[in-house]
Order: sequence, then structure tokens, then C-alpha cells
Amino acid sequence: MDSKLFYKAMSGFYDLIDIVYFRDYENSPRKVVFESIGNTEKVLDLCTGTATNALKIAKSKPLSEVIGIDLSKDMLKIAQGKAERSKVPNIKLCHMDAINMRFQDKFFDKILLSLVLHEVEENLAEKILAEAKRVLKDDGEIIVTEWEKSRKFSRRALFLPIDILEPKPFKSFIEKDLYRYFERYGLKVVSEVHCDYSRVLNLKKSEC
Repeated sequence: MDSKLFYKAMSGFYDLIDIVYFRDYENSPRKVVFESIGNTEKVLDLCTGTATNALKIAKSKPLSEVIGIDLSKDMLKIAQGKAERSKVPNIKLCHMDAINMRFQDKFFDKILLSLVLHEVEENLAEKILAEAKRVLKDDGEIIVTEWEKSRKFSRRALFLPIDILEPKPFKSFIEKDLYRYFERYGLKVVSEVHCDYSRVLNLKKSEC
């Protein structure tokens, strides 16, 4: 399926991910990501989708500056509606390409990449990570959330729709050694937390 058609089809169902897979907040990647953000930081949510993470951070940390970008206008339409209903003043949503961002170098304290890298071919992932590094402060962090298969049968069964519906790169990406994967792009994993159906990795620039 063409990527634009895929995201258009998924936009109406995207928030169901939280209901089905991340409903236990204490074991959710949303909680780990939220607790990784400081109260006054500049945060970029790359490929923000319907802005679930971005809105929660902006609402709970009113002194932070949160920007969410996405290339899908359908996703952003839903995100904008949620933002307007929430009346959160410190969030901005932009239609922007993650490989060609209109931000100055070393601008953000934290950059979020939630359930993104497994969806794209490796050459595109490389460009996304390179651009993220460019706009990240030298002491900043990229916070990556990715799917993780469970060994429990009941959870493996519930994970089956993800296996079926995710784009082609998913099947190879989920088997990767992500520590070595990120090292290739000048990033080192400084922490990792395993959550329901997922894991969260905090990355820093290798040279810093």
C-alpha cells in the first residue's frame, strides 16, 4: 500500500493503539517517555501522528515548548482537533517532512520518535536520524519507542494484528540489535525500559 494511503487509512484508528496495547499506564511507554521530559525543555515530537505524546507533555508541563510535526495531513487534522479541545497553549503542530526540517541546529532538548523507524525503509530511517541529530542539542536525548514481541502466548496472539498491518520494513526491523543499529548512525543507547508490547530507548550523540 502507498504510504499516504496507509496513513490516511490508519488516521481514524491510530488512538486505538493506546486502548488495546497501552491501556495499563504504569507499564506503558507513554509513562516512560513522559517521565524522561523536563519541565522547561524544548521537545520535538517527530512524526507526531495524532499527537498523543505531544499533548500529554504540553498539558502536564506548561513551561515546556512542544512541537509536533507530521507529513500526514489526515493525522494532523485529528491532532489539531484534539489540541483545540484541550486548549493547551504551549504546543504547536506543523506539516513538515522529518528529513527536511525548518529548525536551526541544536535547538531541541528532547526529540521523540514513537513507533516510527519500523515503518520506513532503512535509507529513509538514516535520513530521519541524521536530521534529528542536527536539531538536537549536544547534551540532548532522542527518545525512541518501538514495538517488542512478548514471549507470552496471550500477548503474542494480541500482537498478531501489528504483525499483519504494519508496513513491510517492520518484520526485519523488529529483529534488529538496536544498540548496534543506532551506533551506525552516531547514537548510543544510554537507557532502555521494557514496557507492554514495546520498549523505550534513550539515545545520546556518540561524540558527546
